[in-house]
Amino acid sequence: MAERPQHGRSDTPCSHRIRHILPRMYVICLFVLALGISFIIVLIPSRHPTVEHDPYSDPIAPSDAMRGLDFWSAQRAYPAPAIPGDRFYAEFIKTARIIRKTSPPFHADDIWTNIGPQNQGGRTNSLAIDPGDPDIVYAGSASGGLWRCTQSGESYVWEYIDTGYPVLGVNAIAVDPGNSDILYIGTGEVYGYQSSIGGLVVRTTRGSYGIGLLKSTDRGISWRKSIDWSLEQQRGILSIELNPLDSDIVFAGTTEGTYRSLDGGTTWQKVHAELMAVDVAINPADTQIVYVSCGNLGTPGTGIYRSMEGGREGTWIRLNGLPPNWRGKTLLDIYRLSPNVVYADIANDFYSMGLYRSTDHGETWTRLTYLDYAQYQGWFSHYVRVHPSDSSQVMCGGVQFYRSSNGGRSFERRYGMHVDHHTFANHPDDPDIIYFGNDGGVYRTTNGGDHFESINRGYVTTQFYNGFSSSPTHPELAIGGLQDNSTVIYRGLPDWSLGHIGGDGCFTAIDPLNELILYGSYQWLNIYSSTNQGFSWRNISTAFSGSNAAFVAPFVLAPSDPTTLYAGDEYVYRSTNRGGTWLKTNGSRPLNGNPVLSIAVAHDNPDHVYAATAPSAGKRSEVFRTTDGGITWSLTTGSLPDRYIVDIVVSPYASDHVFIALSGFGSSHLYLTEDGGTTWTDIGSGLPDVPTSAVLLDPVDPDVVYVGNDLGVFVSTDRGDSWMSFNDGLPSAVLVMDLSVSPMNRKLRAVTHGNGVFERTLLDPSAAGHHDESLPFHPSIEQNYPNPFNMSTAIPLHLPEPAFVTVRILNLRGHTVRTLAARTYPAGRFILHWDGCDSGGRSVPSGPYLIQLDTGSHRQSIRSLLTR
Repeated sequence: MAERPQHGRSDTPCSHRIRHILPRMYVICLFVLALGISFIIVLIPSRHPTVEHDPYSDPIAPSDAMRGLDFWSAQRAYPAPAIPGDRFYAEFIKTARIIRKTSPPFHADDIWTNIGPQNQGGRTNSLAIDPGDPDIVYAGSASGGLWRCTQSGESYVWEYIDTGYPVLGVNAIAVDPGNSDILYIGTGEVYGYQSSIGGLVVRTTRGSYGIGLLKSTDRGISWRKSIDWSLEQQRGILSIELNPLDSDIVFAGTTEGTYRSLDGGTTWQKVHAELMAVDVAINPADTQIVYVSCGNLGTPGTGIYRSMEGGREGTWIRLNGLPPNWRGKTLLDIYRLSPNVVYADIANDFYSMGLYRSTDHGETWTRLTYLDYAQYQGWFSHYVRVHPSDSSQVMCGGVQFYRSSNGGRSFERRYGMHVDHHTFANHPDDPDIIYFGNDGGVYRTTNGGDHFESINRGYVTTQFYNGFSSSPTHPELAIGGLQDNSTVIYRGLPDWSLGHIGGDGCFTAIDPLNELILYGSYQWLNIYSSTNQGFSWRNISTAFSGSNAAFVAPFVLAPSDPTTLYAGDEYVYRSTNRGGTWLKTNGSRPLNGNPVLSIAVAHDNPDHVYAATAPSAGKRSEVFRTTDGGITWSLTTGSLPDRYIVDIVVSPYASDHVFIALSGFGSSHLYLTEDGGTTWTDIGSGLPDVPTSAVLLDPVDPDVVYVGNDLGVFVSTDRGDSWMSFNDGLPSAVLVMDLSVSPMNRKLRAVTHGNGVFERTLLDPSAAGHHDESLPFHPSIEQNYPNPFNMSTAIPLHLPEPAFVTVRILNLRGHTVRTLAARTYPAGRFILHWDGCDSGGRSVPSGPYLIQLDTGSHRQSIRSLLTR
């Protein structure tokens, strides 16, 4: 999990707490100033010491990888201590049976299509190579499902495998060595056993829902449940191992213990009860010898266990000669040439305990090194790999990647891959070809680790957070933040511009009056701005402490005055000069002492703002409102359920009309106020009861509302009275974290946590199920959007009956600058556009203009402001 901005490096360290390095930075800055140097040197200290860590020293603070997963999980679990075990899958079935059958017949002709990023992979937890065809590689992503890569020479193609089930995290994959048609996958990204161990609000330390173990007998075309945990989704399958001499014997390491099947997954028996069985290894020469490593995040019974009788229940013993106790997970590898040699990569939650080796099937062990390659993520990202036929060649992945040529006694760091390593897969015929999975996707070496190459193009598994921004005037410009992969910019191509700012990318913004000005951020409310559309950045949030900020903390621009920004940690800050300076609002007092989670500003008034806080420290979530730019705030929570309020949207048509989206389970997830928060109305009763992260209004039709949740996208054409699925073209399971609209080409963007960004045409306003009587009685134009504008603006036109329509742009002297329309229109809703040019195609100067509608019997004018 990335943590601090790093520029121009794909192998940037990803998880050290920035506040740990600040004292060192201040000392260095003072030293530089004392020397009279006129520029600032930003020192990035190493977080990957070459000295060996004392494995018995006190652990460091939790990494941001853990805090990021906590944030994801806490907002979905609250107010329960953990995510309900049965709700997600139950709602998936309900949605599939009912709502999906009522998809609107007036959909646009197109379906959802993915727009990338095609050139960036996301966190990858499992890999498997087809032993019958090594040019086929399977990858399990953290929340983007199962993928298959088919290679031909230097080229390769990725394809998403839709199981038909809500499969998000794939933590284990196995291919039958004798029959490549048979695949097994283990679902759910789980690191702690249904535990709550402190943290931002609730820490359950998991990444995505699981439904158990699935099996396919036709190379992934169809799937069936083999271990059905679809109604017990706190559980996860952590490892799968097939007996190499009898593939009907399958072991599954799970959160609940170790299971064995003797009939290819038809039936299962729990053969070992110790929890969190993170890894299983079978002796390839004597398959009666089976090892399992258990434990993570303090689970009782942590250790390495061995059975000499094929894993039969009651035959497991805990191996001695290892550290007397440890908390983190342990990964195993067996030396294939001499299977009596076993390697164990042992870690506590936040550091390595050491690399151990046994030469007698685990009877005795020798510690090879203290090198702390797991570092602060012993619970999360590390493994050991020994060369199948040369035990002097050992690789260890952790936060960084290391290679040893002396059997693991010393290591050198190897560069060329993303950080935070989770898994590897050996080529069955060539031991120098190895595939690696990490937080940046999938990499490959063909020379034993001398060099690495990314094979991520087309492997669309990036995990966006909310706070995505689309340009109001340019369909080819958008910006968003990724888990562990910085901030990325869409410029109209499937390959996005990567690596901006650094850290975990969070909230973003685009100045609607000057699209050279972009904003981005990384975790804990570190905000940056660019005046050249992302080619360079500067920090504009030095006024914030971030001491009580949400992991993904909000900031927003005021639509009517984008020089005004609001941002929130436990305070709400206001800037009126694009982040040059900031002032605490509310008399320099927090709203209620909890982290601010969402902010929205009215479209017509930069002083009219809504903010919501996350539940924390025994205090529930609350909503606040100001009408004076934050001088005073009033509590407007009213009857809203106590859930994480993840999104707030102020209607562009009325600043007192506000929509909010709620996460969690067991309540409605969408509410509307039409009186500024005095009263709230539930308009989400027809939506699935799953965490909901985004709400969006059609920019030209106030009755059309879109919602994004953990089951996809849903739409209402009657302001929430009824809901329909809008999921055609999306995977069976997709986490929609945000919705964004590109108004100039009428595209809706579904921003997902696991599958990048999808795009689809908004519903046609003239065919959205409205009857003629729903149109205004008179012909009318609505306020243009955006307004003020810089390069182009959209003008909604409504006609209750056919009419000859003239729409002109007038300057304040009443002179016609441009005629936008002069023809007969049928009854309906339409969108006109003005690009800020006169009738000769010349740009007109900045200033106010009138947009005038004339039908002969009816005339109307609205005011618009052009700012260049």
